[in-house]
Amino acid sequence: MDIRRVAIVVHEHKPEARHLYEELAGILAGREVEVTEDDPDMVLSLGGDGTMLRAAQLAHSADVPLLGFNFGTLGYLTEVEPGHETDALRTLLEGSYTIENRMMIACEGVRGCDVSYVGLNEVLVERASRVRLVRLSVKVDGERLATFNGDGVVIATPTGSTAYAMSAGGPIVSPRAQCLVVVPVAAHMMFSRPFVLAADEKVEIAVEDDEGRGAEVSLDGSMNCPLPNGAVVMVECHDRPLKLVRLGGPGFVERLRSKLGMPG
Repeated sequence: MDIRRVAIVVHEHKPEARHLYEELAGILAGREVEVTEDDPDMVLSLGGDGTMLRAAQLAHSADVPLLGFNFGTLGYLTEVEPGHETDALRTLLEGSYTIENRMMIACEGVRGCDVSYVGLNEVLVERASRVRLVRLSVKVDGERLATFNGDGVVIATPTGSTAYAMSAGGPIVSPRAQCLVVVPVAAHMMFSRPFVLAADEKVEIAVEDDEGRGAEVSLDGSMNCPLPNGAVVMVECHDRPLKLVRLGGPGFVERLRSKLGMPG
């Protein structure tokens, strides 16, 4: 792949990420590679997983690969650890990398929000009031699954299974799997287990709130759009994956074990 234009997404509040930006931009200029978000051939993310989620939006919309440099706490998604940035960039420019496809999730039915409705991790429908529960009816391919009274419901991709879905009690899923995970958040009912669905199944979440408190929907931690009583959100797998760059480092299991501090 001939890389002539590279977009770089930088964590806004980390000076070291800005310094790295200048360093990498200098290397790219020396290779006659333009740094621009206009029709890029590659996207680089300098930050943690939050920055990666923003960069994923850009990379997916341009249908180009994404490489993450870690400046965060955990860095599940990032590939390059501190101290290896310049070597990683040179390896990338030499073409010595592989592409790992990651499922993206699509969200429809949210009106009045000027945002992209495609994400990498999850769709979260949650209570708008911090002191009241929300009642959410969930259907799968038109069949009623359950109605949950609680804090909300997460619909996650395999990549998102290690994010909010995991903290809410959902399973950890290999990113190579093709599925969606439905995880109730603090549901006040006897049965509130997570569900693993096929990748081609569509999830419908309806707000049933007669008291007018409503709910909110977010995508990868952004949006936070209000949902009034009766609003319906449709969630499904996007038909095009994200292209994530791998440089030959640890695989998913080793990376997970290291990040979570699991015993060897």
